[in-house]
Amino acid sequence: MKLTVLLAEDDPAMRQVIKNAVRGVRGTDVVGEADDGVTALKLFEELRPRVVIIDIDLPGKNGLTLAQEVFEVDPWTYIIFCTGFSEYRDKAFELYAFDYLVKPFRVDRIAQTVKRIYELEVNRSKEPEKTESPSKKWGSIQGARLFRDADKILMLDLKDIVFFTKEERRTVVHYAGGKVFADESLGTLEEQLKSQMFFRSHKGFLINLNMIKELIPCGKSTYQVVMANTSQRPLMTWDKLKELDEMTRGITRSN
Repeated sequence: MKLTVLLAEDDPAMRQVIKNAVRGVRGTDVVGEADDGVTALKLFEELRPRVVIIDIDLPGKNGLTLAQEVFEVDPWTYIIFCTGFSEYRDKAFELYAFDYLVKPFRVDRIAQTVKRIYELEVNRSKEPEKTESPSKKWGSIQGARLFRDADKILMLDLKDIVFFTKEERRTVVHYAGGKVFADESLGTLEEQLKSQMFFRSHKGFLINLNMIKELIPCGKSTYQVVMANTSQRPLMTWDKLKELDEMTRGITRSN
């Protein structure tokens, strides 16, 4: 397995330092480099790396805006900020950064972070696709929805939908057996399905709570959600985990 990495850093010397550190991690491949935010986004859309290492102070498009737009395309992307500005740390983690390194930092610190991501990806790739139906039921999911895109029209039972996310700035429905695009935004679907045991675990994911099997720490404030009927792992933030914990405790008390 190759972990592909894109570098967005306008200082050529620092970019070389980061590249050397990343290349020192087994299984990684630096597939692109950019010295401004606009070029970095174009390269991301073209190359689709799993990891983007971003400086905050980029010309053309700053690093925070770049990260936001990267997540609009692919919310599974691992973002690492390498910057001289410590004051943007909280904002970076609101954007689901995997890590935030403040210059000057030890070179091996970059390598450690990339190695952690590589190990997460290796473990995820070993996960067999699950086709069993989950046994627990936290609530009742009833009804069906019609979803259509250019390729197909599907009538899906809501209980068979695993999660909703975004790809190519469009909403996509992952169900047991495949996926289909939807016209509605994640926010609209969240509102429509909030009584049907679907939970907004992350800005980029709306998940079926009855499909959850395990949560695995991923970065400073995010978890990967292992789910039934898919090898994909949606994400859940720490704040949403606390919300879910309170919600499920409430369900337990009411029962």
